Amino acid sequence: MDAVDTQRSEGAAGTTVRAAGVPQRYAAPGTLDRVPTQRSGPEGPVGAPRRRTATMLVGFGAVAVLVVAGTIVQQQRADAAEQQHAAQVRTAQALTALAGDTAARDDVSTAGSAELAAARAAAVAATTTALAHANGTLAAAPHVGDDLRAPLQSGIVSVAAILGGRPVSLAALRAGADGLAGQDKAVADAEQAWQAADAARVAAEQAAAAQAAAQAAAQQAAQQSTRSTRTVRSSAPAATAPQAPSAGPMAIPAGGLVCPGAPVGTPGAESSVGAIGAAINAYRASNGLPTLSVSRSGTLVGHALDMADAGGIWHSGFDNIVGCISNGSASGLVGAWSRSPSHNAQMLRTDVSSMAVGGAIDGGWLYGAVKFN
Repeated sequence: MDAVDTQRSEGAAGTTVRAAGVPQRYAAPGTLDRVPTQRSGPEGPVGAPRRRTATMLVGFGAVAVLVVAGTIVQQQRADAAEQQHAAQVRTAQALTALAGDTAARDDVSTAGSAELAAARAAAVAATTTALAHANGTLAAAPHVGDDLRAPLQSGIVSVAAILGGRPVSLAALRAGADGLAGQDKAVADAEQAWQAADAARVAAEQAAAAQAAAQAAAQQAAQQSTRSTRTVRSSAPAATAPQAPSAGPMAIPAGGLVCPGAPVGTPGAESSVGAIGAAINAYRASNGLPTLSVSRSGTLVGHALDMADAGGIWHSGFDNIVGCISNGSASGLVGAWSRSPSHNAQMLRTDVSSMAVGGAIDGGWLYGAVKFN
């Protein structure tokens, strides 16, 4: 019940009473006996006391009615305020529910819940596919710089968070999938460009090696021809015949590489395959990978001896990596392999458990051939 604020001021106009803020007037008690009458006497007009009592009752009754009326008005105002607050709460709750899905505010007016649910399901499926593709692109692009990899990684984390949200926002799903697709393409294009450049480099190296091999073969042929023309048969000086050329060193096949400064045509010897295998395992361990079992391969040893005889290197078809180094160090050979992305990837494979090794040494040069299994 609200309090009643009452003010009293004396005067001819009477006493002013405000009940619940509504001003009212009633006659002051001192003026109630001033009623015109036809009779008067020493004791005053006849019947005046009864009228005064009735008038006073009427006055006090009016005050009570005003007080009750003011209380009802105040209660109605409180009820209205409470209803308005409840409506605001319901509106806020509805807006909060709609804020999680911006697109739903437009779709609800034109489509039923089934259509909206189907659109959200399609967006979830498309975003999930885009997320899986982005993860695959990131794993298949080891040569791309962090300036492109980092935004893609961040996008993957953000889209994964959107997919895990409840409720799933249709607008956020679409925006996340579109942004992730752009980052995915940038990384994929960069990796493809690196692969193309590396293929061009390998092709140039192979062309240079083939040219060097051709020049070496031509030089060897010329030397053999010179030696053969100087050989004559002593029993027939008038009719000379060239001697058959000696076998000579093995020629480097097309696609091979010359080891600059390596001896050619000198006999080599088998090197320790255990040293090469141990150096590879040490390198794998430094990269947090398990070591592999090491075994000697007679085929690869024979190939290493052929490379030592020719003074160059090439693949035999039974190996993953081959190489040569002038200081005869197995760790130095592994270091040279680690500086080549394709050779380094072979040494750091995680899908193998063993390696077969062949090695040869000739004039201080170490030749190696390895097959990972």
